[in-house]
This record gives sequence, C-alpha cells and structure tokens, in this order.
Amino acid sequence: MITFHMERITEEHRKEIEDFFKAYWGDDRMVYSHGEYICSELEGFIAHDRESIVGAVTYYDHNRTGTREIISLDSLIERKGVGGQLMELVENDALSNDFQELCLVTTNDNVHALSFYQKRGYRLVEIKHNAVDQCRKKKPAIPLTGTNGIEIRDEWLMKKTIVKK
Repeated sequence: MITFHMERITEEHRKEIEDFFKAYWGDDRMVYSHGEYICSELEGFIAHDRESIVGAVTYYDHNRTGTREIISLDSLIERKGVGGQLMELVENDALSNDFQELCLVTTNDNVHALSFYQKRGYRLVEIKHNAVDQCRKKKPAIPLTGTNGIEIRDEWLMKKTIVKK
C-alpha cells in the first residue's frame, strides 16, 4: 500500500520543490500567455512519502479579483488520490481565506486533466487559440506534441466558484 503525507510548502521545502520541477518539467518556470511563474517560489502543498515528494500543487492569489489561480498540479502516483487530495487542500484553504473563485490553465492536449478537473466542478470558460506558440517564445522547451500525440496549441481556462457550506 502506498502512503503519503500532505503538508503546506514551507521555506525548508523550496530547494526540494525546485529539484522536483526540474526533474519532471525541465525547470521550475510555468509559462502562460498571461504570465510567468516560478513554481518553487509559490505557495502550495506537497505530498511526500517517507523519502521524497510524490506530488505538489502551487497557486497564486489574485487578491484584487478574489481569485486563486492554480499554477501547477503534479502527481507521480496516478489514480491513488494524491492529486485529488492536493486540490482539496487548495480549495479548503482558498475558502478559509475568503476566495470565491479558483481558476487554472491547461492545454488542449491534456485530456486527462480536462476530465480530472471537470469531475471536481471546474468548467471550461475560455479557449485561447494558439496561445502556446506565444509561450514557446519565452520557454522554447515546451514540446510541440503531448505524450498522447496531440499537437499542443491552445490554452484552456477553467474556473470553479467556491462557497462556504
């Protein structure tokens, strides 16, 4: 049985988070058409087993708009609840900090993510056609196709309204 522990990212985790993103994404920059983020510098949560990080979620708070943007979600253990539990932590924390909306961006090739987020109440609200071409100008390492052979072109903006129960 796989066991893991969830906790908030602290300063002590920063180097390990940076190494985690470099190992799985090439670097710890997340580039979108609307901005660029350094994941290891963001707030978030990690999942770890006894030896290393097995999942992470990072976010950026847009205080002016009352929106929390999920910048990255990664799980090295598929279909065991890591990603879902990390999302739950972000959402509960957002509610306790009076955020009314969560948003995130994924790309058109990531059909797994589209399903994952929709099951959790996120809705597709905008498609930015060919936005990834702009991102590649800042981060040329973004691949042309995803692991499933679909050309990576568009950004999909997804949102979820959250309310206290």
